[in-house]
Amino acid sequence: MLVDRDYMLKKPSGPSAPKLFLDTQVVPVVVNALGGGEVALHRVSARTGVRPAVLLAGLAGVLAYAMVQIWIAATEDDDDAPLPADTAPPEALAEAHPS
Repeated sequence: MLVDRDYMLKKPSGPSAPKLFLDTQVVPVVVNALGGGEVALHRVSARTGVRPAVLLAGLAGVLAYAMVQIWIAATEDDDDAPLPADTAPPEALAEAHPS
């Protein structure tokens, strides 16, 4: 695409609606949240005397451990779950139908 000298005359006025929403609503909220987290990190660091990088590494480790534990709990079989009412254990089937 070539930009000719009439480009500025044909250019639409202002940003699009999605970009305007992103720039005025979403970005300020995210920046304020991250800034609050940074302030909290510095305060905890100052009170405990532990460097912020060490605190972040510890927090990342705790979150990773929690995610692994949640994943393990979600994927492991529940062998202690009661059987449905219409399902008999194999021993009962063997007694009912001797071969």
